[in-house]
Amino acid sequence: MAGDNLRAILGMIRAEIPGVPDETWSQIERALRGEFGGQRAYIAEHKKRNHLEALAAADQAASNAELARKLGLSVSRIKQLKRLR
Repeated sequence: MAGDNLRAILGMIRAEIPGVPDETWSQIERALRGEFGGQRAYIAEHKKRNHLEALAAADQAASNAELARKLGLSVSRIKQLKRLR
């Protein structure tokens, strides 16, 4: 990952949380740059958690095949995830 992605990341977060003043976003950016500036940031993907949340939000009537197609997983993986819930 080349370059500085902090503004892009904050922009994505900002779009999800409307109503936060510009000064607050500036303070967050300054704090992050002060604490982590010059370092490579690691952001875990949390695939399993994201898939479990997607299953929880999915239509209960959806078949395993439909869910697998929607999430890009195999039907057997959908069954495994359902057993974890």
